[in-house]
Amino acid sequence: MAEPGVKETIDSFSTDGVRRRGPVARALFGDIVQFIDFLLVIVASVAVAEVYHVFFLQTAIDLQNYAAAGIMGATGLTALLRRDGYYEFDQIASASKMMRAIVSRWALVLLGLLAFGFALKISENFSRVWLTSWSGATLVSVIGVRLAAGEMARRMSKDGGVFARRVAVVGATQLGVKFAEYAKNSPAGIYIVGIYDAGLINNGDGNQNAAKGDLNDLAHAARNGEVDDIVIAVPRASGTEMEKLVRRLSILPVSIAICPNIHWLDHLGGAISDVGGVRVLSLYRRPLEGWGGVLKTIEDYVLGAIALVLLTPVMLVIAAAVKLQGKGPVLFAQKRHGFNNAVFKVYKFRTMTVAEDGDVVTQAKVGDARITPLGAILRRYSLDELPQLLNVIRGEMSLVGPRPHALAHNHQYAQMIENYSGRHKVKPGITGWAQVNGFRGETSETEQMEDRVRYDLAYVDNWSLWFDIKILFLTVKAVVFPKNAV
Repeated sequence: MAEPGVKETIDSFSTDGVRRRGPVARALFGDIVQFIDFLLVIVASVAVAEVYHVFFLQTAIDLQNYAAAGIMGATGLTALLRRDGYYEFDQIASASKMMRAIVSRWALVLLGLLAFGFALKISENFSRVWLTSWSGATLVSVIGVRLAAGEMARRMSKDGGVFARRVAVVGATQLGVKFAEYAKNSPAGIYIVGIYDAGLINNGDGNQNAAKGDLNDLAHAARNGEVDDIVIAVPRASGTEMEKLVRRLSILPVSIAICPNIHWLDHLGGAISDVGGVRVLSLYRRPLEGWGGVLKTIEDYVLGAIALVLLTPVMLVIAAAVKLQGKGPVLFAQKRHGFNNAVFKVYKFRTMTVAEDGDVVTQAKVGDARITPLGAILRRYSLDELPQLLNVIRGEMSLVGPRPHALAHNHQYAQMIENYSGRHKVKPGITGWAQVNGFRGETSETEQMEDRVRYDLAYVDNWSLWFDIKILFLTVKAVVFPKNAV
């Protein structure tokens, strides 16, 4: 039996069946890019081999071997990119982190091919010059195609273009209006067809002025091929009302989704996940989850041990110099907060005439009389931090992470800066994202510490092994050309 009201009119509505465009263009775009990538890897393998052997070595060549290598490489690269979602239209259009994704996955494929070649004892059939040239040619061609594809996707998604995802919002509510604003401004090529009144008695926060029409108008647009997706945004609808509304819309040839409430739009960085079979919005992931924690631990112990061995002679020279400059210990130990607010002692070369570690700790300032002449040099080039390699080996610190602060400063800033303690979701580091961006030294103003915390939290939320390597390289530059050091 037909539902009363709107559903009956939707059921009886008919059109001539004309569609303004097919809905498959956007879905097929990623498949086309993947196919082009596959061909490029194979062509690069054969072309490089042909040029190297025929024009440089002037020797005969069996192209079948190089074609086979190209097919294996192409299969591996495109499979990894497909698995990780990099052929999805939104990823192609945004081009976010695309270059790093291609480079990292191509490196994994090459390592696999090398291992395969050594295992089967066929690696001698391939020239190292060819392998290097093929690797470079593949990266240049695949990245070039991806940049061109991204530009094409963005251009053809504007103003309801052929790649635009045409979305109609059901619900002239505050939630509906806010969702439309967010979606319209996203880089994913969303075109808002309009906001339509849901026709419910309790429609929630009414914004009738925003409505383009009612459900009959929406049905007309959907059957004429003007809509790809419908998003329902009526947060105060009862279960019965929502069930009836979904049934009314389900006969239309479009995708249908529900925007649950306005709080979801306040957390756009969240991801949908399953908890006990229930779909929920995950706002924060546990830092360094799974293999991330394993990689971080290996990085700290391996690179930390290497750095400690290489820098031990330098540390012995500094220790002798500190001892010769006057009375007092060589090392300065101060309590700091580490992972999960655990207290530990951080080690530094003594650079001042005082060793404060109480409820009141005065920050060092430019021209501070408490800093010794040798200490000024050590602090300028961050050499006083070298003993913290011992903290790394002991598992109390990482090579890279938010810098630990004195307990007194931690207590002070935790009361003043929102989410300050979020820095302690990972181990503190000898160097960090904030430090390589110039936020080091004295933080006499609250705004300075807020900026530092903002960078620290960005590091926590976006950690990756490549991010750590980038920070380590930037640290070398920051040490050689120091800024804001005290």
